[in-house]
Amino acid sequence: MSWSGTVTCSHCYRQGHNKRKCEKLTEQISDKYTGNVLAAASERERGNENDAVWYDERAENYRQQYIKRTKIDLATGKQVKNKTAKAERMKNVTCGYCQLRGHTRRVCEVVKRDKLVFIEESRRVRAGALEAARETGIGVGSMIPMRLNGYNADGEWGTHTSLRYIKSVDWHTVTAARAGLWVYHVHASKLASANQSRWTARDKILKMEENFKEARAVAELADGPAPCASLIPSLDPPAGWLDCEPSTIDVAAAFPTTGNKYEKQRGHGYAWPSGITAEVIRDLGLEEHWKGRF
Repeated sequence: MSWSGTVTCSHCYRQGHNKRKCEKLTEQISDKYTGNVLAAASERERGNENDAVWYDERAENYRQQYIKRTKIDLATGKQVKNKTAKAERMKNVTCGYCQLRGHTRRVCEVVKRDKLVFIEESRRVRAGALEAARETGIGVGSMIPMRLNGYNADGEWGTHTSLRYIKSVDWHTVTAARAGLWVYHVHASKLASANQSRWTARDKILKMEENFKEARAVAELADGPAPCASLIPSLDPPAGWLDCEPSTIDVAAAFPTTGNKYEKQRGHGYAWPSGITAEVIRDLGLEEHWKGRF
């Protein structure tokens, strides 16, 4: 709209209407539809089916544009209802998740099934992770000597043995996408400190027993007898954790709707499942939706 308040079309640059109401553009879309229909018929007469299909697709695209602008179907010359027009448009919509046409991600049955598989697989992963973690005998309240990089009590930088106190476990991150339990720990002399450091190098509790033995052996050789670990088997997940109740698992994070198109679309592990994922699909009785894919 110009300073004078007059609307100017961005297509034909005439005043008095916008692009949505531009008759010239509507006429051009009609002409392009007709031209592509004739071209498709001509190519078929010559035996060029591939080229004919290409023109068919272009003609269908212009047909949909014309319906959207005028509610008239160029193929029949008849007016279509809003519901019919929407159904026609949906035929060319591509789902951002499964990449199939005819629907959007919001109503995609594929992503709904994949989420069911993800939750059931996460239940099994959590049960296994908890059992394995409890077998180590390490939990909240344990004090374990670890070889970590940093400054020691004398202000010297390097790899030193320090007695670490496990303060908490990051339960909610354990899913089918990430099986390991992460623990938060602090130096035993700083239990009241609000600054917790994450154990990033060896994040799985299943490996902590092995790391503990190794740390003790190294510490005894380098610094003399190492302090004993206080193994308090307090490893109780929050209520509903083993059943993957909604409050304990972030399903949306495993099926992102933001980012580039590759991050938002279906992952290979669900499109072509194997291992525990394929096992879960069979147990849920969903094999028919993955025919020939595992």
